[in-house]
Amino acid sequence: MLMKILLRRLISLFLLGVLMFTFISACSSSVSQNATNPQQPSTECRVVQHTRGETCIPLNPKRIVTLDFNSLAVVLALNIKPIATWIPTEIEGDIRYVQEKADGVEIFRSPVGQLNLEKLLSLKPDLIIVISHPVFEDVYKYVSQIAPTVILPWIETSANWKQYLKDVARVLERTEVATQLLDDYYRRVEELKQALSDRQQSIRISFVYVYTEKLYLARKKSFTGGILNDVGLLNLRFEDYPGGMSSAQTEILISEEILPEIDSDILFIAPAQKDDNSVIKRLQQKPLWSKLKAVQNNQVYVVDLPVWRGLNILAAHEILNDLYKYLINTRYSFTNPATFPSQNC
Repeated sequence: MLMKILLRRLISLFLLGVLMFTFISACSSSVSQNATNPQQPSTECRVVQHTRGETCIPLNPKRIVTLDFNSLAVVLALNIKPIATWIPTEIEGDIRYVQEKADGVEIFRSPVGQLNLEKLLSLKPDLIIVISHPVFEDVYKYVSQIAPTVILPWIETSANWKQYLKDVARVLERTEVATQLLDDYYRRVEELKQALSDRQQSIRISFVYVYTEKLYLARKKSFTGGILNDVGLLNLRFEDYPGGMSSAQTEILISEEILPEIDSDILFIAPAQKDDNSVIKRLQQKPLWSKLKAVQNNQVYVVDLPVWRGLNILAAHEILNDLYKYLINTRYSFTNPATFPSQNC
């Protein structure tokens, strides 16, 4: 009898131990799962396609962060203000043409390839938008753990700024706004053509910029070249560059000696950095400068490089503003340093 009682007690203790072990294991598993997956979705989301697959983004994101300037400009153009953006320290100064729209947007900087993930985490974004670029591809696995991250085609489309506007608009459900922005752009292009009237057939324009004491000429497939071509003003003479350059190359490195051969009626030129202003002024003192048709026409103008290589819809409208300014009501002459626009030099 005593043996039966002891046996029943041992069985009860064993079953109790099994139940306690199962309960503790279940609790531990739950705690572990919560620790490794802290961002459990609490609201509905919408699946969007991008270069890294699919990502479920909030239906109405409130804390958007962009990780490149073009994405910032496009989001602003779509009448959405992100909370912050990353800009590399290598970019000098501020981009004036977005300052008003970007008022209140926090800018955090670090060298290219050294994105500050701690700062990004502290911003508590609910959506991150960025162009496809090797720099961002490398950090995607870290950034996407901070918030839903969308990498949109850029390299793949050869920096097609019009398509990028449409892609961002699709993600943010602002397709109609993007369509209106592009319609406004093409409307202004046609208005400029009409304002130029018969002159539009005879004017040919080139855009050259100076970077680290080297000259670069914009071609048809570049941002600026495409806009000038839309207006029907681009000098196409160097589309087939004698140096055997690829037809896909948007800009080509040229020597000073090539400048007179460009043979443009009007030349727009821009320094990339402050030191590049001195390169332009040295060019002006050389005999070859006087051989430029644009110089002889008194039609060489200094412009803002962040605008003329802006690669976004806001910059495109700024270029059209410059074309109206210099071609319709032109007064500033690069050949006379005293008449340089003070804001550019």
